[in-house]
Order: sequence, then structure tokens, then C-alpha cells
Amino acid sequence: MASNPSQATNKSPQYKQPKKFQVAPYLFIAPAMIYLAAVTLIPAIMALPISFSDWSALSPKMDFVGLDNYRRLFKDPTFKHSLIVMAKFFISVPIVMAVGLIIALLLNNEYKGMTVFRVIYYSPVITSTVAAAILFDWFFQPTFGLFNSILNAIGLPSIGWVSDAKTAVMSVIIFRVWKNAGAAMLIYLAGLKDVPQSLIEAADIDGANGWQKFRYITFPLLRPANMYLAITGVIGVFMIFQETYMLQGPLKSTYTVVNYIYEKGFMSSEMGYASAASFLLFIVILIVTLLQYRLLEVDND
Repeated sequence: MASNPSQATNKSPQYKQPKKFQVAPYLFIAPAMIYLAAVTLIPAIMALPISFSDWSALSPKMDFVGLDNYRRLFKDPTFKHSLIVMAKFFISVPIVMAVGLIIALLLNNEYKGMTVFRVIYYSPVITSTVAAAILFDWFFQPTFGLFNSILNAIGLPSIGWVSDAKTAVMSVIIFRVWKNAGAAMLIYLAGLKDVPQSLIEAADIDGANGWQKFRYITFPLLRPANMYLAITGVIGVFMIFQETYMLQGPLKSTYTVVNYIYEKGFMSSEMGYASAASFLLFIVILIVTLLQYRLLEVDND
């Protein structure tokens, strides 16, 4: 039977007009990009050739020394000590994530006044690190500090905190947890909002308790947040400086790689040697970040 021509469907191809080039977005990000290039990108590129030279910031002469700066790095016991000290701070990453997650779980509701508590817990993130470190330095004072006063009030002995080489790293870790847990809380709150309530309701019907719902539903769905916080947290430990500079422990007990770079570059004016240490640190951060991404890679399908 012949088909009715009037019933035929005429499908004409639809052509999409090419999008017009928008200038405004680039104008908005131009100041930030110029600043990023001036203080980060260009100095990072310049650090590589400088790392192969013997150059002082006060001298226009730059002598090529090849790999001597890198050989000196691997032989310097102070540099090795800074690596060991820096490695101790990696324990702060899971602690910050755990504290941030606990706070996020407690504040993940719409009760009246929750916004105030979220602001309170997030406020240390936007507080100046230098100003906060000065305050904590007073808290950590072994004789009249706030923390030891609390310990003595409940019958516990005083702790040396930053003034003791054995507890200096722990003191800085406490400061880092206080300073960064709010940022982790905010990331986890965003992740908790994306957890489908239908899965929680289905688990309730099946008789799952709170721990089972968290273990088998909530926590696995927070994997993107965990990945982001783990990667950025490790990078932050590699670049830790302000806390360890303001809360310096005795016998270089809080002396990290960035403290070493700062001392060699700006205190000793060994810019070539400091650039070599900086570039080596960059390589280590890049390798560790790529390994983390491969291990924690999230399936987006």
C-alpha cells in the first residue's frame, strides 16, 4: 500500500549558529591572570635556568655551574632534615579531613541557627595565618599559656608545646587542623547535599542503622570530595611555611623545605641554589599529585 505523501515527515537539518566571541569574560579574568603570570608563572619558568647557576640577587653576574646545585642539595644534611620534618606534617591531612567531615555531618541540617555555626567554623580559614599564629604562640606558652592553664586546671601536667622540640610539630599540626578544618567542612557539606535522599530512605526501610548508612551510602558518595581534599592537603603540606615560620620550634624541629628555600634564597642570597631546591620541590609535588590522582581517580561515567 502506498504511503500518503501528506503524512510524510519532512526533516530539515538544523544548523547551529556559531557562538560569538565574548570579550567580557576575558576582561573579568584578565587582572587575575596577569597577577598569576607575574608572581607565579614567570618566576617559575625563570627558576629553571637560575637553578643551574651560581647567582646572588645582589649581583648582576650569573655563573653557570651545571648540576652542582642539585648535587649539593642531595649532600646537604640540613636539606634532608627539612624533608623529614615536612614528612611529619602529612599526618595533618587525614586529621583535617576527619575533623571537617565530623563537623559537616553535625551541621548538615536546616535547623534554625545552623548558618551561624557554619560561619563560626569557617572563620579560621579566612583569618590571617600570621595573626592567628601569633595568637596561638601565646596559647602555646609553657608557663602562662591558655592550653597549659586548662591542663593544670584539670590536674594534668604542662606541655612544652612549641618550645619543646618533641612537641613542636604536634603543636603546629594542632594549629593547621584549627585553621583548615573549616575549608574541609565546606567541601563535605557540598558533597553531603548531593547524596540522594532516596537512597537514605531505602536504607531506612531495610532497617539500616546510622553507621551502616554512612559506611555504605554517604561515605562512598563523598569520594570526589575526599579526592580533592587529599590532593590539595598534600600539596599544602609541601608548601607549608607561614605556620612553621611563625611557630618555630627549637633545634629546627619545625624546619621544612620551604623554610630551607627561604633561608638560602633571601637570608643567604643564594638564589641559584634556592631555585634548584624550589624546582626539585616542584617535581616532587607534580609526581605525588599525579600518583594521588591515579590512586584516587573518580569514575565520572
